[in-house]
Amino acid sequence: MTRMISFRTKWIRALTCWVLFVSLSAAPAFAQDLVIRFFNVGQGDAALITSPEGKSALIDGGPNTGLASYDLDSLHIDTLDLMVASHNHADHLGGLWDILRTITVRAYMENGVAATSNAYFDVISMLHAKHVQYLAATPRTIQLGSVALRILPMPAPDKTQNNSSVGVLVTYRGFTALFTGDAEGKERTYWEAHAELPHVAVLKVAHHGSVNGTDPAWIEATRPMVAVISVGAKNMYHHPSEKTLSTLENAGAQVYRTDRDGDITVAVDSLGGFTVRAGKSEPVRSWPAASASPH
Repeated sequence: MTRMISFRTKWIRALTCWVLFVSLSAAPAFAQDLVIRFFNVGQGDAALITSPEGKSALIDGGPNTGLASYDLDSLHIDTLDLMVASHNHADHLGGLWDILRTITVRAYMENGVAATSNAYFDVISMLHAKHVQYLAATPRTIQLGSVALRILPMPAPDKTQNNSSVGVLVTYRGFTALFTGDAEGKERTYWEAHAELPHVAVLKVAHHGSVNGTDPAWIEATRPMVAVISVGAKNMYHHPSEKTLSTLENAGAQVYRTDRDGDITVAVDSLGGFTVRAGKSEPVRSWPAASASPH
């Protein structure tokens, strides 16, 4: 009887050690402190930034299809500390109405250039109904816990929505990500001259990868390791352009596209290293902390 108990005890201990070993082997090398999720919302933009402290900011909400709202709900997000409309085109703004309607939004920022679309008026009406704090897109830094969101300086007044896009530079432990809305050449040139841009780990490619959203000088200024293109499958605009893809490829950037890769998740550890997962079943690619530091 004693020998049976001893054997059983040893077997249980061995099994426990094996389970512990497997668990540790499967765990990531670093804790994921900052998470950036690029949602696949079709032809549009929507990205969620979640800080280590659990604070959240949403940049754009895609078109009014409910997809961004569904993604937030699936992540059990019931509060956004900040919502940013990069500009007031429906493929960036449309989905924000449903999000404003269903969850708590503490502050809202947009470019200050009014649009005449129903999508714009619906969002403005909901902002007033919910008494959401309005923030002007002036050069400033907003703390999302330990993550800094630097709002890029706006160019001289421009009547076009694209060249009035709100730029956001995200920094955390040496890691940098740059959101560009649909900025075209005029605004990007302004940022190059006035924003003191660092080289970035992750670049949200402007204007869905269109030919007017990227040029060699811009890529030389930002030197992205990863480029994310938020774009709809088989869209009528033929985004992204072959020229943009070639420019990014020649610069050595790893390109991800929501039309092919689905949701794209960037997880940043406490040392500034990061991983990228495209979709649910694709392999994860990693970049060490040294590569995430400013060049």
